[in-house]
Amino acid sequence: MPCLPKMSLKASALTGALLSLTLLYEPAPVYAQFGGIAGALIGGAMGGGRYYGGRGSSGRRSHSGDESSKSDDTPSSDTKTRVYASLAAPPSARQTAILKSIVSASTLSKVGFTDDRDQVGEAKLNDAERDYTVWISDIIDKLKTEEGKQRASGEGDISEHAISQAVDDAYKHSHLDRFASFVGENWTLERLRVKILERVDSEIKPLQNGTNKGRVSMDDLRGVIDRSAEIIYQRLFESSELLAANRSSTLFVQSLYQAHGDMVVGEVRESVERMLMRRASNVGGEFNSLIQRDPRAYALSYRKERIVFDCLSENIVKVSSSVQGIATPAEIDKRIGEFAANECKEWLRHQFISDDKKLSDQQPVPLRTVWTKTGPLDDPSMYSRPAGAL
Repeated sequence: MPCLPKMSLKASALTGALLSLTLLYEPAPVYAQFGGIAGALIGGAMGGGRYYGGRGSSGRRSHSGDESSKSDDTPSSDTKTRVYASLAAPPSARQTAILKSIVSASTLSKVGFTDDRDQVGEAKLNDAERDYTVWISDIIDKLKTEEGKQRASGEGDISEHAISQAVDDAYKHSHLDRFASFVGENWTLERLRVKILERVDSEIKPLQNGTNKGRVSMDDLRGVIDRSAEIIYQRLFESSELLAANRSSTLFVQSLYQAHGDMVVGEVRESVERMLMRRASNVGGEFNSLIQRDPRAYALSYRKERIVFDCLSENIVKVSSSVQGIATPAEIDKRIGEFAANECKEWLRHQFISDDKKLSDQQPVPLRTVWTKTGPLDDPSMYSRPAGAL
């Protein structure tokens, strides 16, 4: 389907409608001619893609005399009237449903705007990700509803204040406050509270099943809140290290361009990522067994890759240079393997192995942190406030 550059969705639909008048005698349906939004809207308006005045018998008129063998394909005034009437817009509900179902291609931004699509059915502000009090109220309503259904006796001890206090305690004890201190990473106290309560909300039902007639104690609910905070912490730690490893991989490629410029040929550019991943995964050592036994094994594995990539970026000239300027892809791959197995391995040993040969304490760090042979290199500008401060 031809692209319509610099055109909004409404303009696209209107253009499709006007162009369909010139295609009344084409054998393909209007929907097939245009596809996408314009075809869907026009097809809906014209009864599922049907069209008038085709080249069948209904679109021809016979004449007597010398012109009996000729046909007149010009549509009559009645036909035109029906066509114009059929182009009326479908109901707004159908338009909205169609527009919301469209998924733009990754190249669409290069040829047109997606503002109309992105704004369909969306609110301008989304405070649900921050308003944890709504989640607390919903949890209490669920508890009350189930207690009423099962006719629980006695008085409960759960209140909004008790839940809020339990969430605050879990937030501190799980060290989620550390993520909230990272500048620019959007993990505020309110959003993290909501994340905890989202998980708690999904675990309310199992608490109410059994012989307790739906009655849940605050102690039981606090246990769920504590576990939820721990799980959220582990998942954030893992996601943070994965994103940081990707960033370090990108920085290696950037360093390669800074060192060699236009001499970075396509073959090197296309294979460098595979080189990095393969060599980083092959780096062994006593820290590997320690990482694999730790509950945070995935997060620490991503941290291992992150450190190797930063090590290679610091040694980019040694890894990639030759007398002619830049080494061949095979030579770069070989040197990456050598540096990863020797110098970068020492970086990993320093980070993961303590003096007593155990796994060193590992804490989350901002995405922008860069590793050195002596450990992570960050500065106070990466933190909004000390961890532990509400």
